[in-house]
Amino acid sequence: MKPELLTPIGDWETLAAAIKAKADAVYFGIKTINMRTFSARNFDKTDLKKLMEMIHKNNMKGYLALNTIIYDHELEKVEEIIDEAKASKVDAIIASDFAVIKMCNKKNIEVHISTQQSVSNYETIKFFSEFSPRIVLARECTLEQIKEMIRKIKQDKLNYKGKPLQIEVFIHGSLCVSVSGRCFMSQYQERLSANRGQCQQLCRRKYRITDIENPEKEFVLDENYVLSPKDLCALPILDKLVEAGIEVFKIEGRAKGPEYVYTVTKTYKQALELIETNKFTKNKILELTKELEKVYNRGFSTNFLLGTPTNDSWNKFYGSIAKEKKVRLGKITNYFAKIKVVSILLDEQLKENDEICFTGNKTGYYKLKVKEIRFENKPVKSAKKGQEISIKLDEQIRKSDEVYLIQERNINQEEKRIEQELKKFRAHKPFKSIKNV
Repeated sequence: MKPELLTPIGDWETLAAAIKAKADAVYFGIKTINMRTFSARNFDKTDLKKLMEMIHKNNMKGYLALNTIIYDHELEKVEEIIDEAKASKVDAIIASDFAVIKMCNKKNIEVHISTQQSVSNYETIKFFSEFSPRIVLARECTLEQIKEMIRKIKQDKLNYKGKPLQIEVFIHGSLCVSVSGRCFMSQYQERLSANRGQCQQLCRRKYRITDIENPEKEFVLDENYVLSPKDLCALPILDKLVEAGIEVFKIEGRAKGPEYVYTVTKTYKQALELIETNKFTKNKILELTKELEKVYNRGFSTNFLLGTPTNDSWNKFYGSIAKEKKVRLGKITNYFAKIKVVSILLDEQLKENDEICFTGNKTGYYKLKVKEIRFENKPVKSAKKGQEISIKLDEQIRKSDEVYLIQERNINQEEKRIEQELKKFRAHKPFKSIKNV
């Protein structure tokens, strides 16, 4: 049986992108209580019914993440959310707090044990099988450990109320230096809790460390971002994860854009199809990995899956090292749906064979190579800023969509620019014993 591919969504655009990429299931949060409070746009509680109708219409499952720590004064609100989720036919709640887990059990709505519980051994799996049919393992587990846990599950026929127990594993996306994301850096510096979805990603920056006893001794951690690991990418060993019997493959990224959701989901979907047909070759792995490199990433590693991460698992750059970037191309002035022709008032120069993309709440993500440009109803090789041109499309878009020119990124050039900004910052701001620069 092919594993379920579980994709993150943070808004209607990313939902449309997930649908287009043919995800098997999506997971999402709603405003106020989730692990991506600041970085993802999220849905309102009132959106749940419409959201689940759209998800089920496209033969997918939808899971609501309620996996932050919960305080007493929030329990009533949590109960209201769970009631609304059940009424809206949400397929499951992802939770880590025992109050939420028990509440879901009492209300007879399926609950999945979040990675925030750091489940990393069989005895803990057995414990949680009393409450849930699915466990999301800690990111710190190796493939061999996962295989052994699955072997024991099958050997003992572990189940929840007669439903076979499933193991869910992260296969792609951002990683945290802290165990399963339990980080206090944002709390310490900004009084904002990462464990409440308010992570400021302070670990992604460079740091200057000074010896308090001897202030002349200091060093800047600039060759490797030692608090910032590379992103997880299990694609090169995906066949090994399939062989291990993992039922659900999860992609991280509820705060990412539609191009990320579409590209990553589609790429892993293709990989799973190649594995199923015994065509998952080295050349195909290389080809698919290059697709993943085009969208947001901080470099790739297999994290703990093949053993303890090495020194090569840490970043050497600030932020994303995606091979491509989006630049606003202009404004869509008209769209002729019957003939699939779009008119665009250009903010950038456009040439034949340039790649562009469209994003929108219903379009999701649509990328294409420009085959022909027409200006004043005549074909041209290129068009300038300020000109209104028309392009023939292969897919349906909407006049309200955003349109972008896709360009190659020069990572080294961007690093130099960031370094210059940091130098200006250092020159004007005094430092304390451990200083963020």
